[in-house]
Formats: sequence, C-alpha cells, structure tokens
Amino acid sequence: MVKQRFAGRSVLVTGGASGIGRAAALAFASEGARVTIGDLDAPGGAAVVDEIQAAGGTAQFIAADCTIEGDVAALVAGAVGAFGPLAHAVNNVGLSRPGTVETTTREDWDWTLATTLTATWLGLKHELPVMLAHGGGAIVNTASMSGKMVTPAAPPAYGAAKAGVIHLTAYASALYAARGVRINSVSPGLVATPVIARMFDAEQQAEIAGGGQSIARAVQPVEIAATVLFLCSDDAAMITGTDTEVCGGRRA
Repeated sequence: MVKQRFAGRSVLVTGGASGIGRAAALAFASEGARVTIGDLDAPGGAAVVDEIQAAGGTAQFIAADCTIEGDVAALVAGAVGAFGPLAHAVNNVGLSRPGTVETTTREDWDWTLATTLTATWLGLKHELPVMLAHGGGAIVNTASMSGKMVTPAAPPAYGAAKAGVIHLTAYASALYAARGVRINSVSPGLVATPVIARMFDAEQQAEIAGGGQSIARAVQPVEIAATVLFLCSDDAAMITGTDTEVCGGRRA
C-alpha cells in the first residue's frame, strides 16, 4: 500500500505538464495530495489531470506563464481557492536555448533567466505569504547540476540561472525557516525528459551520462520526484536550505 503522507494537502507544481513536474504531480496525488498543475502546455496539463483522476486522485490544471507575475498570482490563488492553503509547492519551470557566451543573443539570455530563475522567484514570492499565514509548509525548487559545474551539455545562460536558483533557495530558507517554511532545491543531472529527448538523441544522452557520471545512465523523472516528496514530507522536518544532487554521481 502506498503511504498517504500528503493526504488532503494542497500542493502546487509548476511546469507540471511533462517531465519532472509531471512525475512530481503524479507522485503527490498518489499519496493523497490535492494537486494544482501550472503550465503553458494546456493539453499536456489536462492529460496529467486526467491521469491523476483516472487513478482516483484529485487535481486541476491552470494555464499560467510563470514568468508573468499576474499569472503566478492567479495560479496560487486558484490553487488555494480549489484545494485550500498551500502545504507544498514545487517550482519546476526551467528551459534554455542554445548558445555559447559569445553566440547567445541578449533575447535568449533574458528569456532563459526569466523562464528559469525569475519564474522560481515569482513562485516563492506568491507561495510564501499563503504558507506563512497558515502555519508553514515546504517548497522545493528544481535546480540543476549545470548550476554547480561547467558542462558542454548546458548553455551558460542556463547554468547561470540554475546557480541563481540554488542561491535563491538558500537565501529564502535562511529568512523563512524560523517562520515554519522549509525551502530546498534538487539538482538533477541528465534527466530522461521530453525536453532532453528533443535536444539530444539516445546516443548523445548515453555519451553525456557515460562521460561524467558514476551511474552511467540518465536519471528518470520518477527518481527526482521521489526526492522532492521526501523533502516535502514530515520525514524531512529538519532539512532546509539544502541542494540535493540526484545525478548519478555526476562530476564532469
């Protein structure tokens, strides 16, 4: 029998229509959470809701561009209105465009930072007041090993943005842990998501994983989700301000 660690709790997952976000939404719902999925991908988000409901869970989808503050405010309000004050949130939106330091355009730089770092900040900005007003909660931000090391698989704008997510997580945790909100991040390595599949074919993924990881395969989204749920659970009551690497021992 699956544990019901999150029974009745309201959970928000941004970027929940696919990949890590989808896996996290499904996992929370399987343990009794009432899940709100925020994403720009309406068909994908609706499909995840259908999957959750077919399994007997509770979920809703709200279309949101998490780089726009009004959308994020409405997303949080919609989650609270449907399922009650947030107990947990996963700020998972993050994308990049290709380019080196020399070839990245200003537009692509700004877009990557907005999608990856600003979206995380806006999530925190609007999630925290709800949690602080209702006894606390736990938040997990999706960072990346690209924010901790230089890797040719990740453009510099993405690495800089994810490094910012790690720092923002530590900074926010230091401010709000004493007020009942734990904030952590997870740093995946190469993850077998649809986004990665569009960027690298199977041979390239194997080369990336084999060249720099102790466990030479891509991380599965469900493996990231398991760590996210642990960090949000009561079992992690003394864990805050940390970045947890789920990367197969990636060091290069």
